[in-house]
Amino acid sequence: MKNARGFTLIELVTVIIIVGILAVSVAPKFDGTASYEAHTHRAQLISALRLTQQRAMQQTDASDSYCHQLIFDDDSSFSRYGVPDRIDCTVTTFSGLVPEWQPDATGFEVDNKYQVSFAIHGKTNPSAITFDSMGRPVSNVSIANNCAGGCIINIQSSVETLKIQIESEGYIHGI
Repeated sequence: MKNARGFTLIELVTVIIIVGILAVSVAPKFDGTASYEAHTHRAQLISALRLTQQRAMQQTDASDSYCHQLIFDDDSSFSRYGVPDRIDCTVTTFSGLVPEWQPDATGFEVDNKYQVSFAIHGKTNPSAITFDSMGRPVSNVSIANNCAGGCIINIQSSVETLKIQIESEGYIHGI
């Protein structure tokens, strides 16, 4: 008679545990596009931050009255970031704007169905990131929740939280 060979109990339990870990950690990422949405919005926000920073570094004239900032705001139907008024830096909310606010190259509105929101870590919205002529984040006197001296921006989706770091000297990168 031949010896019957099979898997040991330890091998079977090990495989079951590995499959369980994979099911818990990987399977939710395949449940729709929420994870892709968060990564897409992080890349888009990094581009908007860098564009705003470059505009601030290019417009160094003392008579320059443009606002080199991004405002993060949440509404019941969508989350958004951008510049409510490029000329008046004291306007820090999007509500009550007539005509209705239209995002430019540095602004974006995320429909609520995607469940993605933006916020400076540890601060409530509306919050602001303002850049000086050297491309560094500075304090915005119009809004208390700012990014002076560097900060982390959270991009929260229904699946995960992604982060963007703005260093005190202006380097912007995903973490």
